[in-house]
Amino acid sequence: MEANISAEVIKEKSYDPNFIVRVSYDDGKIKFKNEMVSVSRRPPRVNIEYPESIKHFLDKINIKKLELEIMKAILETLLGSSGKRL
Repeated sequence: MEANISAEVIKEKSYDPNFIVRVSYDDGKIKFKNEMVSVSRRPPRVNIEYPESIKHFLDKINIKKLELEIMKAILETLLGSSGKRL
């Protein structure tokens, strides 16, 4: 089964370079919903801090896909707030 992943920046609590992202994940075996992830974007590095409720799943989930969705949500927020479109 393909993993169903969603990520949404909580705009009221996020200010560049620090973001709070609501993430949900379901691959048929592991599922979590509406977990808050803290992201610090300080070029050239991005630091993602997961809550304890997710940390024990990190070695069992597709972390690369999850992090790509998180970064995509942040990028869309940054581009939307600057008035630019892809």
